[in-house]
Amino acid sequence: MRHFITVYLLLAWLTVNAQNASEKLSINIPAGSLEATLKLLEQKSRTPISYELTRVRGIQVKAHLYIDTPLGKILGDILKGTPLDYKQKGGNILIIARPASVNTLSGFVEDAVSGEKLIGVSIVTTQLQGGTTTNNYGFYSLTVPGDSLRLQISYIGYSRLDTIISMVDNPRINFRLRTGSRQLEAITVNGTHTRRIQESSQMSSINLPAAQVRSLPRLLGEPDLLKALQLMPGVKQGTEGSSALLIRGGTPDQNLILLDGAPLYHPMHLLGIFSTFNTSVLKDVTLYKGAFPARYGGRLSSVVDISTKDGNMYKHHGEFSVGLLSTQLTLEGPLKKGKTSYVLSGRRSYPDLIASPFVKSSEEDLQKFSLFFYDLNAKIHHQFSEKDKLYLSFYMGKDKLRIRDRYSDDSEGPTDNYDLSDLNIQWGNITGTLRWTHIVSPKLFTNTMLIGSSYKFSTGIHTEDKYDADASSNTLKLNSGIRDYGVKTDIDYRPMPAHAIKMGASYMHRRFTPGIIRMKQTEGDDTILDSVNNNRNIPASEMDLYAEDDWEITSRLKLNAGLHWSGFSVQDHFYHSLQPRVSMRFLLPGDWGLKASYTHMTQYIHLLANNSISLPTDLWVPATRKVAPQQADQFALGLARNLFRNRYEFSAEVYYKKMREVAEYKDGAEYLTTSKGDTWQDQIASGTGRSYGLEVLLQKKTGRLTGWLGYTWAISDRNIPGVNYGHTFYYKYDRRHDFHLVTIYKLRKNIELSGSWTYQSASPFTVPVARYEGTIGPVTPNDPNNWSPTVDYINNRNNVRITAYHRLDLGVNFIKEKKNGNVRTWNISVLNAYNRMNPFFYYVKDYSDNKAKVNLNGLVLLPLTPSFSYSLKF
Repeated sequence: MRHFITVYLLLAWLTVNAQNASEKLSINIPAGSLEATLKLLEQKSRTPISYELTRVRGIQVKAHLYIDTPLGKILGDILKGTPLDYKQKGGNILIIARPASVNTLSGFVEDAVSGEKLIGVSIVTTQLQGGTTTNNYGFYSLTVPGDSLRLQISYIGYSRLDTIISMVDNPRINFRLRTGSRQLEAITVNGTHTRRIQESSQMSSINLPAAQVRSLPRLLGEPDLLKALQLMPGVKQGTEGSSALLIRGGTPDQNLILLDGAPLYHPMHLLGIFSTFNTSVLKDVTLYKGAFPARYGGRLSSVVDISTKDGNMYKHHGEFSVGLLSTQLTLEGPLKKGKTSYVLSGRRSYPDLIASPFVKSSEEDLQKFSLFFYDLNAKIHHQFSEKDKLYLSFYMGKDKLRIRDRYSDDSEGPTDNYDLSDLNIQWGNITGTLRWTHIVSPKLFTNTMLIGSSYKFSTGIHTEDKYDADASSNTLKLNSGIRDYGVKTDIDYRPMPAHAIKMGASYMHRRFTPGIIRMKQTEGDDTILDSVNNNRNIPASEMDLYAEDDWEITSRLKLNAGLHWSGFSVQDHFYHSLQPRVSMRFLLPGDWGLKASYTHMTQYIHLLANNSISLPTDLWVPATRKVAPQQADQFALGLARNLFRNRYEFSAEVYYKKMREVAEYKDGAEYLTTSKGDTWQDQIASGTGRSYGLEVLLQKKTGRLTGWLGYTWAISDRNIPGVNYGHTFYYKYDRRHDFHLVTIYKLRKNIELSGSWTYQSASPFTVPVARYEGTIGPVTPNDPNNWSPTVDYINNRNNVRITAYHRLDLGVNFIKEKKNGNVRTWNISVLNAYNRMNPFFYYVKDYSDNKAKVNLNGLVLLPLTPSFSYSLKF
């Protein structure tokens, strides 16, 4: 009973105290200070009211008359419009600071002149020590407490914007940044609140501005994106002159190259010497070598995410350039000012136009010679409203090689006898993207794309021979390629600066053509061979789901964690993979950023190649019932920091990557298989690979002198049953040391100097250790008509390293802005300035008769090569 009474009295006391704020009063409050008003209320209500004197001092209250009004209503009225609020605790009323209202600032950041949306712009709140960056479409969202906000908005190449924004009613503001100078002077971004490399959770990534690509020395006057990426640590070039990207021990097919969201499968021209990207239409390029965000999938080694310009919304502009290899023209401007813009760019090479007259004059039998490539980029951007934008992007590029000659022997008078050969090789890409971006709310942004991509390679070899009444012909046709159609949607949700959440889904239908070959032979009017291999088209479907969160847990610890799921349906078989991704940053004493990451990747396509360069004849094939998809796990650990008052970025990373089910042609496999029942699946074997190494990068992005110094120490090997007798071997792209020094110096307002020096230790090469004479049928001694084939014996794949590679490239840009606003640029470049003889390929010349020695000859592709180009922006 005693306990019951105690509980009853306690509940009654709590009820009475809970009613203090709802107690009704009749009171006449005169105009005066808030302090006097609170004392009056405390006296009339007999409820203790507590406050800090400094909070209420200086605040005045107007006169009020209340009749039977709850105490809480009276307090709410007199505190309205002040920075104070009240809180009931027990039997007391506490006067507290009013919580700041939370509002969201959102919008786009764009170029002030063209209206081009800018990617990766840093938006920092100075008083809160936080901030955000614009996404791949120029959109930002920042949710913070307060009625006003001081911002610093900075982007490389643009003047920093400092402003104060009213945060009332969730404002939507588009910021417009101006370039630092029409005279192309360097812009230095200063201030302690600019985005620093140690603050980001992302590692193993590089952002390369298109302007920097255009400043580097050029081969035959052509600025080349992929060759610029090859100068970064962790990226190798393969053989001399090739544009193929070989990243952290990977192969060219393990790179996901996206052009406005659409995949490109062979982004190279002229047998891999030049890349397909016209730099005049590029806006942003980001390379991920590891620590892949969950939104990317489908490849093991890297992602190259490329965005093109949206087009000038306000004025018509253009750019024309001509060099030793090609000519290009780019036009952009508004179709409707402020609403619709366009970009149109075309490039065509002309080695055939220059070489054809000389070749035909030296080769009398040559009937046709054609060798060229072209690129066409087009884009339309329409703004329905501040919330809705539509983009239509298109790219088409093609290479063509045609050599046709006809030899007639008329030494014995006019005859109809002849030998004819006709070689026709073509390859190219077509991509298209229809993209709709929509702002659902200040915190929620969506992007939806319809994607199409097609890569096709075809070759035809035709020969004819006629001698009197005897005639024969031989025709070989090979078609291969891959075609994609799909849809993708992405959601970007930013509830607060400490969280940036992304999620999305995609579906892609793929159709593989893995080397369909037809052979036809005739003798006279009879067809003696007409065969087609059974490598028919293979349809497949790929699905992806992902979610990732970039979360600043504390001021020192930041985490990017995500999950990517993918599925692949092919030949009534379904593969699927769950791929965790995580990367983190922890700020150490001294403001050093310690970064670590783990990623699991799955790839459902393979590239079958039997050489060290990326050729269009390489076959793209899917995972099938016989051939499993490739998989990889990659770990990385690194340190990063801005140095010398944020003028330099330093990063050092170690990584380890383990790959499974990587495919190679078997030893002795035939590249072209034509017999019925034989397919590419019988010619390859799958095994494991690994790569590990150290990468160091010191980069300067601002000032008159910019550039970087990069070093890589790396090892890459393979173990594949059926290859190299099942023994582990160093992979063909394995190089122990890479060193790159790149500088760009603005000597004057109108003169820009550039240079790059590259050193790479020797790569593996396979050399036969012995050569034997073989026999075909019976052999008659001393018969001069006997022909004995030779057989090379190879004891181990990639069994030697021959010589190191190094080269110096120099360039200078002479820039002049004319009175009418046009900008003219002359570029003079010298590649391989000290004429280092770096062999493109080695072949066996002969063997020593009395020593275990082989003599090799090297084919040099790029000796000292001067070039120039002219460009005009108008």
